[in-house]
Amino acid sequence: MRPHQWIAIGVALVTTILAPPSVFALSPAAPLPGEPLVAWPFFQSVLPPDRTPASDSPWSDFVLSPVVFDKARFDLADLRLYDRAGREIPYALRVRRPEDRRDAVQAKVFNRARGPEGSAELSLDLGAGSAEHNEIEIQMPAVDFRRRSVLEGSDDADQWRELAADNLLRFQAEKGLFQDVSLTYPPSRFRYLRLRVYQDPLTDKDPPQVDGAAVYRTVTMPGEMLTLPGALGPREATRASSAPASAWIIELGGENVPVEQIAVEIDDDDFVRDYHIEAAGPEGSREPFRQIHAGTWRRRAGEERRPLKAEHSEVRAARLRLVVIDHGNPPLDVRSVSFSAPVRQVVFAQPEEPAAGYRLYYGNRDARAPFYDFARNLPEVLEPPPVRAQLEDPQPNPAYLPKPLPLTERWPWLIYAVLGSVSLVLAGVVLRVARRAIAVYDAQDSQQPACCGQVK
Repeated sequence: MRPHQWIAIGVALVTTILAPPSVFALSPAAPLPGEPLVAWPFFQSVLPPDRTPASDSPWSDFVLSPVVFDKARFDLADLRLYDRAGREIPYALRVRRPEDRRDAVQAKVFNRARGPEGSAELSLDLGAGSAEHNEIEIQMPAVDFRRRSVLEGSDDADQWRELAADNLLRFQAEKGLFQDVSLTYPPSRFRYLRLRVYQDPLTDKDPPQVDGAAVYRTVTMPGEMLTLPGALGPREATRASSAPASAWIIELGGENVPVEQIAVEIDDDDFVRDYHIEAAGPEGSREPFRQIHAGTWRRRAGEERRPLKAEHSEVRAARLRLVVIDHGNPPLDVRSVSFSAPVRQVVFAQPEEPAAGYRLYYGNRDARAPFYDFARNLPEVLEPPPVRAQLEDPQPNPAYLPKPLPLTERWPWLIYAVLGSVSLVLAGVVLRVARRAIAVYDAQDSQQPACCGQVK
């Protein structure tokens, strides 16, 4: 065998030994429907909700607990819902943070005219089967005006009903431009809208110029917060802002728990204290505490004793550290702490058999997001609301098969053995090549003719 063939064999051997098992086998990260969930190490059983005549909803839901955040992927893309027959159940994952959504509704101007009392009139056609709408924003170029406006709706552009009437304002103030050029009204599906904008009696001599109008559907998405008690540690004397301070460690009951708000029960009657909140990973981790919020708490004598709250951007943490700056005052008597975050809600279709059991699987770090059609078609506002189910305690998945480790991790000595063997092979090849080169040189030297009196 030639030297380059020996070298190729050695390189192939090293590559084979070091290659991870996924090179030779398909990973079970993305199972097909009905495939055993061997790559998901944990599951929680979903208790079927109690069905009553008052809860006739086509949907069910449940709320994720902190244990899921510890064991699932950070983005929760590895959640899988299966029934006991092994069928995958589509779901929608929603973060129940309160928000206002404003979606544009297409509208076409089909009529402009001069209305009564020197008003400017504009009509809009929202099309057949128009979507629900409840706001119109009027586009006008002028500044410094107060103009009365009336909005009407109709299904046939003949019979009109008043939807809203209010003043439109735009003024240039010291702090900038102040304006309110929108009209809101109860949700409507009228195909036609007619807008009249009247003259400002102080500034307008002609009918006002209306460039156009935009129609919107504004929806307030209701929120839902999950509030849990925190484990409050003992007070520790410390210093902050170059002054005496008190600090308390708050355990959240997990390693990756969402927190957006804390509420602190303080037993003192009269105080004003600056404070800040820090977040960190579990005890023993290398993650240091980092400040996430700062503020001032105040309570006057005689006021009702309510929990003092601190709201901040959501963070994931295992521990919080509350630091209160005392200066020359006695430390506060902190009795308890609770924390809150928007609910992570899993919504799925109501099962045909209420007694059917579901399982929520998670923990596969290599899983891909499912992107179910069910989630993308689900209405933003669920009416009637889903019937709430409950999750049981987490359990290990008996079908789970850990991902095989590379041979270098299973047998760390193997790499040295392989490299040593390859080194010996390469040394043998080099020695053989060297011997052949010497033999060739000697043969060529012996065949040279004698010259200049030299005798061989």
